[in-house]
Amino acid sequence: MKTFPLLIIAGSLLCAAPLASACPVGQYGGMGMSAMDKNGDGVIDKKEFTASHEQRFRELDANHDGKISQDEMANMPGCKIKVGESRFDSRFDETDINGDGALSREEAEIGMPMLFSRFEEIDANKDGKISKAEVTSYMQQMHTRHPQGMQRGK
Repeated sequence: MKTFPLLIIAGSLLCAAPLASACPVGQYGGMGMSAMDKNGDGVIDKKEFTASHEQRFRELDANHDGKISQDEMANMPGCKIKVGESRFDSRFDETDINGDGALSREEAEIGMPMLFSRFEEIDANKDGKISKAEVTSYMQQMHTRHPQGMQRGK
């Protein structure tokens, strides 16, 4: 019965869906628009924007050294990224339901559809799974072949 394992994977991903976002959604840098709009006119001018971000920087800079370290960033309320872990790593690990360090076709289809759409190309050793290393290698190859197309917005 092939649908039963897929239902288990789908159910697991639904439970993990709230964790898919590394930091709070719907806010910019942890600040809602109303918190930044100090004069209440419904828009944020440059002065309000700058003041809000300077305040946020001071909050994140726990040791007040004028710099925000990875440790300080990881301690930001609502942030689920571990120090040294990228959003990709976090998402990949959440999608890897069986914890084998690679994504099966089914895991990729449900949790990382963009990888699934290129599964055959990314799976360099043709073992039916894609590892982080294979994804990294594929992205480097794509960037080498199409450097302009890899930029945001293109």
